Amino acid sequence: MPELPELENYKVQLSNYILNVPITQIEVKRAKAVNLESEQVNRQIVGERIAFIERRGKYLNLHTNNGQRLLLSIAAGGSLFYGKTKDNADRVSDVEIQFEDHNSLYFTGARQGMFYVYTAKEAGAKLKDLGPEATDRKLTEEQFIKLYKGRRSSLKTALTNQNLVAGIGSYYADEIAFTAGLLPSAKVQELEDEALSRLYVAMQTVLEEAIQTGGHLAGQPLTVTDSLTGGFHELRRVYEREGEPSVRSAKDLIVKTEVSGKKAYYCPATQFEK
Repeated sequence: MPELPELENYKVQLSNYILNVPITQIEVKRAKAVNLESEQVNRQIVGERIAFIERRGKYLNLHTNNGQRLLLSIAAGGSLFYGKTKDNADRVSDVEIQFEDHNSLYFTGARQGMFYVYTAKEAGAKLKDLGPEATDRKLTEEQFIKLYKGRRSSLKTALTNQNLVAGIGSYYADEIAFTAGLLPSAKVQELEDEALSRLYVAMQTVLEEAIQTGGHLAGQPLTVTDSLTGGFHELRRVYEREGEPSVRSAKDLIVKTEVSGKKAYYCPATQFEK
């Protein structure tokens, strides 16, 4: 599913297209994907403009000029597309935001994704339990170690816990664990400060590289001219590379396992419990 790098990529690209363009209609194509009735959504949003786009964890938060928030949560299999109807013919979308310039933003949240129309207060309440942003410069190495120190869980579970640090999902948890030389199944409570320090550096390194290369949504460009989105997928080291040679040790193959009910990928020769 889209994680921090994918949502950051959407935020940056969409800010070049949809800001301050009047919204002419919102077409709700799957009622269960939206928290309000279609008529209510249009009554509150049509005629308004997107003034600002914010990303919080794995949410995209579109601020309208009348103070409303369009909060987008995209699940596995979901994505966004911006452009003309003819350019989106092969995609199934849940919500279409139509703009005055005859372009649309197509939201596909997939089965568990949601398109929320909120007041600023409601959006704040929805996001209040999220931990600090994984890429926030205010999240120092010392603070990161304090958050994880003694946490009783597997490493993968801790990395994907949005209340600890926001933005990391299953994909990047495996990539970060590999870069840090730690197993996804490693017990966080047994990690020393040195290992947690490696983990912090790995988190910053992997997420920054993924942001710069457009995230992992290969084959799902945001626009017809988008050549950035999905670029990280070819650079991944372990995720969904089961049976392929490790980039660190060609004679060793990437292994797929399960950690706390989630699939996980790792290199058995170069990742350890501590």
